[in-house]
Formats: sequence, structure tokens, C-alpha cells
Amino acid sequence: MNKVKRRGTLSMPVLILLLTFLSACATAPKEVYQEVSATDLPETSLVTVEMGDATWAKFNDLHIDGAKYSAVKLNPGTYRIEYSTTFGVSFMVDPRMLVSQAVNMTIDLEAGRTYRLRADRTYGRGYAMYFWIEDTQGNVVNEIK
Repeated sequence: MNKVKRRGTLSMPVLILLLTFLSACATAPKEVYQEVSATDLPETSLVTVEMGDATWAKFNDLHIDGAKYSAVKLNPGTYRIEYSTTFGVSFMVDPRMLVSQAVNMTIDLEAGRTYRLRADRTYGRGYAMYFWIEDTQGNVVNEIK
């Protein structure tokens, strides 16, 4: 009895495993959260804040999850914004390897403008973290060092 070996083909279990893995990697697009009191206003009367580098953010008492939402639309006004981001770091720099940091600031958000929550860090021992809010032209409108 001769056994025929096929080369270059995947067995069915391997193919199913591969497809399962690939489908798990695909993510649905994130939503834009709209504040309830802003639902009837025209787009030009609202403020858009993109989550940018934030893993979560609070606008006064409104908590937004960065894993679910890419942006939030708010009424214009003064907001106390608190947001957090997580940085990956070398084990030799910090044994935790993932470091989360939250900051808060107060800022006036103007109607018709789009803002982005940003964060970055320096590298190596004694690293520093920087947080800022910028507009869509890249202008820094508020920062914490």
C-alpha cells in the first residue's frame, strides 16, 4: 500500500486554527461617544476630543473607555479632564514593564474645534512622561510636564 504525501497543503485542523487566530486579531472600529445633552446640536456647535494616546479619560464626571471609543463629542465649555496612558518600558528600566500614569488639567474647549489627548515619554533610566492636549493643526493648547 502506497501512502501519498501531499506537500504544500494545510490540514483542516491547522487551517481552522489559523482562521480562528486571524479573526481574533481583527478589531471592530471604535465608536464616537456623544454626550446626551449634545445630541440635538449641529456638529459646528460641538467640541470633538479624540482619545489619541489615552487608555481612558474623564471629562468632569463623564468616564470614556479608550478601548471602546475613539473620540467624544461634548458641549463647549470648561472641563476638568483626567486621562491615563500606559507605556511599555524595559525590564532593566522598570521591573513592572508596563507603567500607567494619569494626569488632570482644566481647559476651555471651544465649539467647532477638535482636540487630541497626547502622551509620550523619554527612554532609559530616569525616564520622564509628558502629557498634552493639541488641536488638529498640532498646536499644543495645554500641557503637563
